[in-house]
Amino acid sequence: MRPHQTNMRKTTLTLALIALLFGCKTGTKDDGQLITLTNGTIEIGVLPAVGGRLVRASLAGHKNIIQSDSTQWNESPEKRASLDPMAPFKAYNGSISWLSPQSEWWIKQDSLPQLKAKRALWPPDPMLTLAAYKITDQKANEITLTSPESRFSKVQFIKTFRIDGNRVTLTTRARNCSKDTVSWGLWHNTRMNGWDNVFVKADSAALLKTQYMKQGEIHKPEMRYRDGFYTYDVAVPENAKAVYKSKSFLNVKTPLIAGFHENQWLIIRSDAIDNTKIHPEEARIELYIENSYQAASDLQELEIQYAYQKIAPGASIEATETWEILHGSGLKDKKSLRRELMGKLK
Repeated sequence: MRPHQTNMRKTTLTLALIALLFGCKTGTKDDGQLITLTNGTIEIGVLPAVGGRLVRASLAGHKNIIQSDSTQWNESPEKRASLDPMAPFKAYNGSISWLSPQSEWWIKQDSLPQLKAKRALWPPDPMLTLAAYKITDQKANEITLTSPESRFSKVQFIKTFRIDGNRVTLTTRARNCSKDTVSWGLWHNTRMNGWDNVFVKADSAALLKTQYMKQGEIHKPEMRYRDGFYTYDVAVPENAKAVYKSKSFLNVKTPLIAGFHENQWLIIRSDAIDNTKIHPEEARIELYIENSYQAASDLQELEIQYAYQKIAPGASIEATETWEILHGSGLKDKKSLRRELMGKLK
């Protein structure tokens, strides 16, 4: 076979594989189905139909690291979550982008005066977190999704997910789609199971505070500092109905969060920024955890906050984090896992 024929054959095969991988075009009826990107080393799954969220990440052929119910991924449209902020909230978990701070989610809009009046902290903007995103660009190793324009937050999200080797790059851009200047920060939130081991690399003074969201004086789970890392000590509740919930706020210069699940490490990094640019109600890294007798559905949220900024009409702000997915050794105790992690960070 001649060289140019060989190249043509390879090009045709590559295009066929890309078409098989992505399947749908922008705006087609299949935009709602789970889209998997894999390079033979790692794989991720993106769900355009429900907030353009990442719901799967793992080494190729391994179990999912992040917390998400796979039975929800390919729901029929009538089963998907309502976009009415007053409707009961339906969680899909995975990795999602929010606006920051939480206290301003509903005070900058007039469509729902009842949420504005009580300065509601929940739910997040459904147009950004639950609405269907359009696939606006796609390549063999990358996909870009675009949200509707939100009449609540006055912004539109553009998300790009890219895989390369054992790394995933997640970028969220928030574009001001109104005629007025608005102020927001971006906030990446990745959920793992509440009983997974999660570590934040930091110095001993990084912990600003821990909030315990349990009735009475039960301060569990507790945030501990050992060997250069903060981590929660998981806590078995005193009875089957009890749920322990905590949230910790950490001031770090260069975020690094590592989670261990199903013998895999997920290491999340983001570039350094001036921490004074973070909204004062938030922190550069925030960890939320819940422990209950329903361990399979318990959550641990790995959160990174970005600068709070004024956004002129038509302008955008951007947040990027990188994930590294690595094999683990199968060790179980925290001390051994910390040592293993330190070796992987060298």
